[in-house]
Amino acid sequence: MRSISKITTGTITIALALGLMGCSPTRSNNESIDGSEAKKELAIELKFLQNESERLINKDGKIEDKTFQSYKNDFNLLSASISSTTKMETQSDRELKESIAQLKRDVDALTEKEYVKSYKRFNSSKTIYEVTLMNNMHDIIDATKDWDEDHNELALFDNKHMRSSRAQIKKDMGPAIDHINTVSKYKIELMQDEIQKHRDSFTKLQLEQLKKATHNFDLSLNDQIKSIQFYKPISGDYNVSRDLSYNSYDKYTNACVYITDFESNLGIAKAGEF
Repeated sequence: MRSISKITTGTITIALALGLMGCSPTRSNNESIDGSEAKKELAIELKFLQNESERLINKDGKIEDKTFQSYKNDFNLLSASISSTTKMETQSDRELKESIAQLKRDVDALTEKEYVKSYKRFNSSKTIYEVTLMNNMHDIIDATKDWDEDHNELALFDNKHMRSSRAQIKKDMGPAIDHINTVSKYKIELMQDEIQKHRDSFTKLQLEQLKKATHNFDLSLNDQIKSIQFYKPISGDYNVSRDLSYNSYDKYTNACVYITDFESNLGIAKAGEF
């Protein structure tokens, strides 16, 4: 099952925490499991979600967004694994209560054979990627395509300020960089958390592809930030910003190679998407 990345490894505490939170070592999808054991394992995951849902509802103060995003991914992974139509979308007490109640009903309604199939889907790298990583991954692909002015902050900034005054460039520089940090780079952080959490469900090659893809996308975004910081209008010294833009595109290309191979091996890559 899942590896809980929020707990530091190498201490006695982790053993206790894993026991309390109901997480057990990942079992290979090729390894046999009967219905009663699969039911028990999924019940552990459901109990974990019920406890987390209660904690979010009874929160004392504001819950960090990363905490909710992690819960949402865990919830939607179990939901997708059992072919439930219920999904977690927003952090509201009503949705938290109603969705976990429905998920419990859907889990309880499974047959013995469905428990086995659901358990295998739950630990499948394909299901994990499609539910917890794929949307953010493709958002980052769009954010680092140098021709995509709808999503790439540097392309948008360049198009807007090619003939702007230095004062206007300086004024808009901060918001553009903030957007890259708080939207795109934040999504990379969320993906890295999910990759770490589910590391035991990916092969060594898959882990390498995911880590190298996210790393290169992160480097591409760093070069976008630097290019904006050094940006000069077309009449000025544009070379530094232009070279950084080229560097950003190179990192994007490298990342796309890794994620294309990863998705192709899972059978979910779409031709001409990158």
